[in-house]
Amino acid sequence: MSINMKSWDFCRSITSVQILVALGQEYGAPLDRLLLNTALDQQSLSNPEIVVEASAEMAVVRNLLRELPHVPNLGLLAGERYLLSAYGIWGFALASSPTARKAVELSQTYQELTFVFSGFTVEEQGEYAILVFDNSDVPADLSLFSIERELHAAMIIIRELIGDAMGEEWVKFQHPRPENADVYEQCFHGRVEFSAERNELRFPRSALDKPRTFGNLTTASLLDKQCSELIAKRSARRGLSGKVRDIVLRQRPMSMDMELVADALCMTSRTLRRKLALEKTSFRQLVDEVRLSLAEEMLSGTRLSVEQIAERLNYADASSFSQAFKRMSGQTPGMLRKQGESLPS
Repeated sequence: MSINMKSWDFCRSITSVQILVALGQEYGAPLDRLLLNTALDQQSLSNPEIVVEASAEMAVVRNLLRELPHVPNLGLLAGERYLLSAYGIWGFALASSPTARKAVELSQTYQELTFVFSGFTVEEQGEYAILVFDNSDVPADLSLFSIERELHAAMIIIRELIGDAMGEEWVKFQHPRPENADVYEQCFHGRVEFSAERNELRFPRSALDKPRTFGNLTTASLLDKQCSELIAKRSARRGLSGKVRDIVLRQRPMSMDMELVADALCMTSRTLRRKLALEKTSFRQLVDEVRLSLAEEMLSGTRLSVEQIAERLNYADASSFSQAFKRMSGQTPGMLRKQGESLPS
């Protein structure tokens, strides 16, 4: 991330947009209004492999606030929907951590795999572990929504990780006490303060090092590595490469035709090839990345057979798919599927 980028300016999976759109629709907001100024559509929402810019998610939040001015505390309502399972590989990594301390360390290291606008740091003071959220560079019209969502989601995740050891948390908000402060007290199980110096979530420090029943150090280490690789992949695929990847992802059935993709980008295949070369990649490499990403998702998250996955990814047969998968990932489809079965539920 360049030094001039905002702390929230990173690509993220479309899952958060799906959550926000579902919230808006439950309160009667129409889909087309919720997706205004995002370049997204229903087909995009149905594709879990789509990666969006932070600006697109911010547009959805603005649309949500505009369409539902009569619904108070939308940030708190959104935050309660961000369970660990919503975060993909990041959530699995935290859930596999042998202790809450390891989970908190991973959560801070890989914030770019979350959906936060307000970045956070971790401190330990006396009897408390403290998550400190900074929303100073979040646009003013989204600041309140952001901090409500982030603190509520963080509280839910910490409770998922440490269970009864959480006790009663202590939450602090920088904004003044609102008229409907009772809603905050319903969302949080402990002390809630307003007009504080910082936005904080405090919980017992003693809970950090208690062994977790479902933790597994080997699995956590593997997922730690995969988190790092996913961030590297997302960072490397901005610009034209990212657009090509998105177009290939949206094609159903999946097409490997460079001419069709070039047409969608209003350029010739020759120009596309030249511009991708400037980004140190190629159409074939991007297609391989898309296929690998989808294959990993289907192998670990569905019961589709290898033959069915091969067909969906436009391989000639299961053998061709298996050979290509091993070439790209270094392991067979069966090996990855076994790893997925070993993850905590």
